[in-house]
Amino acid sequence: MQTKAILTSLLLAAAGTQAAPAIESRQVTSIPVSIYDNNNCVGSIVTTINVPTDGSCFSIAPILTANTDSARIDVPGSIPNGCTVTIFNTSDCKTQGGNLVSFSGTGQCLSFHAPNPIDPFIRAIRTSGNCQ
Repeated sequence: MQTKAILTSLLLAAAGTQAAPAIESRQVTSIPVSIYDNNNCVGSIVTTINVPTDGSCFSIAPILTANTDSARIDVPGSIPNGCTVTIFNTSDCKTQGGNLVSFSGTGQCLSFHAPNPIDPFIRAIRTSGNCQ
């Protein structure tokens, strides 16, 4: 009789440990930005850069096989509310004569061709605001 009671207790204890895992909110650590070889974000993507959301400057290494002319965030919902992604045509995320363009939504194509036809290449990207 005691053996049966002990086995029943062990069985109930084992069944009780199979609770559903807690749901955790995911923290956004990077935002995927697609880089294109033209000024209107059409055709093949040259590369996709996962820009850190900590506000650090992410410098783009030279891509020898293509230009870095335009950028777009293609993944819907990848930018948190209050977050802004800024592209620069300098590798240190410093503005030289206002050479930066910002966007805070998906699907918008950005390039430097209209504001700066002399240096149209995207060289760095940085996030700002409430990105994490």
